[in-house]
Amino acid sequence: MKIVLAALNAKYVHSNLAIRYLKREIEDYDVELYESTINDDILKVAFEILDKGPNVVGFSCYIWNIENTLKVANIIKNINSDIKIILGGPEVSFDATSILSIYNFVDYIIKGEGERVIRPLIECINENSLSNLTKIKGLSFRYNNEIIDTGYSDTIKDMDTLKFPYESEIPDKIIYYEASRGCPFRCSYCMSSIDKKVRVRSLELVKKELNYLIENNVKLIKFVDRTFNANKSYSRGIWKYLIDLSPSTCFHFEIAADLLDEEDLNILSKAPKGLFQFEIGVQSTNECVLKNINRTMNFKKVKENIERILKVGNIHCHLDLIVGLPGEDIISFKKSFNDVMSIMPDELQIGFLKVLKGSPIFYGKDKYGIKYLSYPPYHVLKTDWLKSEEIYWLLNFEKVFDSFYNSRIFERTISYALNNTSDYFKFFEDLTTYLQGHEFFERNVGLQEKFFLLFNFLIQKYEVSIIKDLLIYDYLFTTKKSNLPEFLRKDIDNEIDRKFKKYKENIMKKLNIESMKGLFILPMSLEVCKNNNKFDIIYNEVLVLFDLKNQISYTIHAKDLE
Repeated sequence: MKIVLAALNAKYVHSNLAIRYLKREIEDYDVELYESTINDDILKVAFEILDKGPNVVGFSCYIWNIENTLKVANIIKNINSDIKIILGGPEVSFDATSILSIYNFVDYIIKGEGERVIRPLIECINENSLSNLTKIKGLSFRYNNEIIDTGYSDTIKDMDTLKFPYESEIPDKIIYYEASRGCPFRCSYCMSSIDKKVRVRSLELVKKELNYLIENNVKLIKFVDRTFNANKSYSRGIWKYLIDLSPSTCFHFEIAADLLDEEDLNILSKAPKGLFQFEIGVQSTNECVLKNINRTMNFKKVKENIERILKVGNIHCHLDLIVGLPGEDIISFKKSFNDVMSIMPDELQIGFLKVLKGSPIFYGKDKYGIKYLSYPPYHVLKTDWLKSEEIYWLLNFEKVFDSFYNSRIFERTISYALNNTSDYFKFFEDLTTYLQGHEFFERNVGLQEKFFLLFNFLIQKYEVSIIKDLLIYDYLFTTKKSNLPEFLRKDIDNEIDRKFKKYKENIMKKLNIESMKGLFILPMSLEVCKNNNKFDIIYNEVLVLFDLKNQISYTIHAKDLE
């Protein structure tokens, strides 16, 4: 019997952990993995799966892929009705029986953790012993024209019994790794709040598996653990191990920043730059809102700890806020935004509440007047505190913030602007309004036009020469091209050019430059120096040599031309 385990990932660079776990449980069968993306043509995906000649196709289902997954499954079943279709994953576990009643091309749905369900299910299909399906906990299926549901699968208590998912194959993409399941917190918007017991893989086994991935030159490993540092001795053990190894691999962790203490910060300060990335879910700084979603957080501690990490400058810090939480109106969200932006994180993701089926907030939606999309991704539309038009406006605000802050394309210019404002939200609010007036959201705006729009917006607030020079830095280092657009163009004064040529050899020696090839020189009214994640601006009439290939600039002062 041929089995294909399939996943439609959100992006090409992603890989699917679930289907790899399942494959290890039934690897004595003829099992093949198939991964595509939600952007691929569904007919192409269906025919590529069919070309593998499967008897059974299992799909991993999430909010981002369920619509296309159902379409692909339908095509496969229409072409060959003998092929058995299995669905599993968080998007189908909660309402499995209703999915089976609506979509007759789906044969089986695995509810909950599937590693202990997949083998007995495949054995029943292979032996055609369908009457034994009722003995398998964690299944919904049709039998004798009835839909049978056996409840949720038992959670796996001993994580070490799970087989290493990358034993025989490591995808050349982002690798997802799981050291633990469950979460000690009860945030009502999150499905992890349902899994109340945290179960961990033994530390020595984790070290062994990570070392295997490192030795196979994996570039990025993302831990899917919901709160990685909830167990301090456990997280410290892994962090110390990786810091001692100092591999070229980068590791991404989702952490609670307020749980970090002095020992944690001392350990993390020793991490080589680029070894770790942190994702920190702040969600809101309003204590009443946090109480409404059963979340505990000491934002003062979060801020202190993240600022200390950013000061060291060795760990990328990504923070999250959520729009549409119960109790948070537009004024409260503005404060949450300003509170988080006072940290100046490397990245701030503005997410929008997703009312996930089966989550506590799903059951409390009427209490809070939450209206949301009835189809994936179940995006919030309005609440008792936020009007629908405010949420729509914040969607545009998020696009602007993502384009001009999170992208880091304009990092020097935006850093200057934010350092000269007392209200970060107001700055991006004004920028959003300005861009709306220039049809920014009605069309695709290219990079050069983004620079032009930002230039014209900022010169209404700040000195033209400063904004122009900062944008020159950002444009040259972003594009790595010396052909500046007309509104940023500058020329070297003939006298200055003559002096530079006269003292060129002395300047090259002083700056330790072997060749001027590929370097680009401009007169500037300021010099910009990067200090970890901050920029120091020195106002001085200078010449700047830009090494675009290596992202370096050299400053030449007047005294160097004498």
